[in-house]
Amino acid sequence: MMGIDPGSHATGYAFLNLAGNKASVLDYGVIRPKKDSELIFRIGHIINELDILIVRHRPVAFCLEKAFFASNANSALILGHIRGAVMALGFKHDLVFSERSPRSVKQAVTGNGAASKEQVANMMKRLLGIQDADIALDASDALAIAWSGLF
Repeated sequence: MMGIDPGSHATGYAFLNLAGNKASVLDYGVIRPKKDSELIFRIGHIINELDILIVRHRPVAFCLEKAFFASNANSALILGHIRGAVMALGFKHDLVFSERSPRSVKQAVTGNGAASKEQVANMMKRLLGIQDADIALDASDALAIAWSGLF
């Protein structure tokens, strides 16, 4: 299962494997395009990096965080572009698609739909046995999205 936390400046990704009822981490991290690049180049960078990771890890499905209403319409539009590009990449690789709301991801991971990003990160470390003390919040969000897509 691939989990994606989309963003134009930082896109979190995670790849989890499920054996029986136990999930294990294959890979996770954050793709950070150059902040001063035009949007098309940031999207291209994100998709190129994800394409390489998909070929490496061969997931059969991916889960994406649902778009939520943003107070800034331009930010919401940019996020929509990123989400669309990721969806198209998933289609290209014939991956089964699902999406979860931020609240449902937090609920699935922590039992609290209003949990903080730090609470989600701490729970993902516990659930998956991750020793990385400085896990980026975008990466832990992607792990949580993948987790919620598995269960």
